[in-house]
Amino acid sequence: MYDKEISRYRETLRLDSEVAHERYGMTLIHSLTAAEKVLALKEMGREITDPADYYNLGHMHAVEENWDEAINYFRRAVELDAEMGDAIYNLAYCYERAGLLPQAKSTWQSYVDILDESDHKNDVKAHIDNLGI
Repeated sequence: MYDKEISRYRETLRLDSEVAHERYGMTLIHSLTAAEKVLALKEMGREITDPADYYNLGHMHAVEENWDEAINYFRRAVELDAEMGDAIYNLAYCYERAGLLPQAKSTWQSYVDILDESDHKNDVKAHIDNLGI
């Protein structure tokens, strides 16, 4: 029954966030994925200020291969938290997938700059060298 009600809630949110809020209040919003929750709160007029929220929205768009939107959200997350490694990594990845190789290269380098010495750091450096720009 719970899964069925969450599905109804998601569909209502998709169609009209005001109706969803009137019908369900805030009861089920915490049962959504992080990205769905942020999107729902945004639709309800909440201002997004947390870099994690921007990261979650970026991830949602990246999964859909909507690189431009993903880039916008990941970029904002990094603007708010320049040490957010996951956001920098994903921003570089999205730039690369969007064919924006100069931006990808500089963002990968920013990612390398925040990494501790590790095999992963060497792997990222090798990846940058393989970009061919």
